[in-house]
Amino acid sequence: MNLTHIKYLSLFALLVNAAAMLSPIINGGDSITYAALSQYIALNNDWSNLMLDGQDWLDKPHMPFWITALFFQLFGVSTFSYILPGFLFHIIGGYFTYRLARLFYSREAAWLSVLVYVSVFHLMDSSIEVKAETYLTGFIMGACYYWLRYDAQSKLKYLLLGAAFTAGAVMTKGVFTMITITSGLVILWMYQKQWSKLWSVKWWLAFGLSLLFTAPEVIALYLQFDAHPEKVVFGQTNVSGIKFFLWDSQFGRFFNSGPIQDTSGGGSPYYFLLVFLWAFLPWVAVFIAAMFSGVRKFAQRQVSENAGFVFLCGAFFVTFALFSATSFQLDHYTVILFPFAAILCGKFLSDRMQNLHEGRALLIAQIAFTLLLLALAIGLSVHVGHAAVLSLVAVMVLAMLAYAVVQRQQMRANVLLVFPLFGMLALYAFLVLTSALTFSACSVAYNANKQLAGKPVAPIYSYNMGIVSRELAVYNSAPVFPAVDTEQLPTSGKYYLLISENDLEAISSKLGHYEQIAKGEWVVHKTGTFPRFLRLARGEEPLEDIRILAVN
Repeated sequence: MNLTHIKYLSLFALLVNAAAMLSPIINGGDSITYAALSQYIALNNDWSNLMLDGQDWLDKPHMPFWITALFFQLFGVSTFSYILPGFLFHIIGGYFTYRLARLFYSREAAWLSVLVYVSVFHLMDSSIEVKAETYLTGFIMGACYYWLRYDAQSKLKYLLLGAAFTAGAVMTKGVFTMITITSGLVILWMYQKQWSKLWSVKWWLAFGLSLLFTAPEVIALYLQFDAHPEKVVFGQTNVSGIKFFLWDSQFGRFFNSGPIQDTSGGGSPYYFLLVFLWAFLPWVAVFIAAMFSGVRKFAQRQVSENAGFVFLCGAFFVTFALFSATSFQLDHYTVILFPFAAILCGKFLSDRMQNLHEGRALLIAQIAFTLLLLALAIGLSVHVGHAAVLSLVAVMVLAMLAYAVVQRQQMRANVLLVFPLFGMLALYAFLVLTSALTFSACSVAYNANKQLAGKPVAPIYSYNMGIVSRELAVYNSAPVFPAVDTEQLPTSGKYYLLISENDLEAISSKLGHYEQIAKGEWVVHKTGTFPRFLRLARGEEPLEDIRILAVN
């Protein structure tokens, strides 16, 4: 398979991924919360305070919300302008995956690394859900690349860009990100017996400049929290936002000692191993083969030839071990490590492409993963029974078969690379389209916004549906507020009220004059288990009777 085909396959995967940006719905609960935080910044031009439902919010640093707020100001508040910056950072992560791979390996290996990167399931999903890890991946890969360049040549450009990307990562997720950024380089120094670099002035300057560039975050936290010790956060006063940023936001979670803890009984050291088996599809078998090959050939290579393998393994496994040893465990944490795994896979695939007749076991594994992914995509499409979903999956399968016929002379390369790619894209297409169709049909916020279109503009309140008010505010330009009791509702003037039938019966006597302008069977909380999602898609999940009232 030539390099041009690899580039086109990478572009095709990226376009399938990007198509999810056309969905009019924000799906995840965290995504809705992050959009609301960014919207407050954009509309109020308040770049120091993170506010949610009128309350001070202290959980994550400001950087993702600053970036999203900037896009809201440039393009207006919408689902598309929320997803767009996250997807651009996904592309930035892919770009630096290529640049990092090229520091160690050939152009073919670098492009194969990109192909793996753009088709890993969890990376694709995160780029559209837009969790903090989406931004973090772009920052970490940029920082790793420029620190490697700075290690080779002490140029001011590399120093400034390395520090800037490092600071961006720290202002996205916390100080712990420096572990991921530096672990590969430190392990490489240890392997090359360059111990003196650990305490050289050159690298202490880099460390100090990286911390200096995080000043905007420290200043914002001071202005919102440390300068106002009377504020109540986590049920306490005198809470230091700077301390939370430096310790509690991540290290406190890792040790389960901060204000945000996992009370489920602690994590399992095998949790992320199980996560990796599905999150890194369809390249799990390739990664395992790459690790066996790298370890087996390690002693046969020169120190300089092992540099890439040592760096990538150090960057991947140090943080992976740290995650596995903690009590607070969420599957999306590992997303930031997948670019390093993608490069290891890219290098292995490049070597294997030179001799495709070796390693039947890997080809069998790739066939198995392809069949599994296609079976899931087709089977779930039939189970959901939506014609548009079935048609899209059928198109993806036919495209794979057409490619196989046209490129039948490279069948082993197809089995290794192309078929698993199409299998993953077919399953991803099923998930994206099914989500868009399902939630556009039954989401309270989306359907309420359609019902209110063309009505006179007035404030909108959602009763006992805080998450709905945050999402609706992204779709509707009118002011939207949550309410948990009637005292939070206006006593004069016109407003719209979203309320369940049961709540309406309880408080109708306190509302005064109102007129029902719409109603529907909708779902308030869209997140949940995958079986619940399938029941929603099939129309089998119980929905709530929601009324939209015009209150005077």
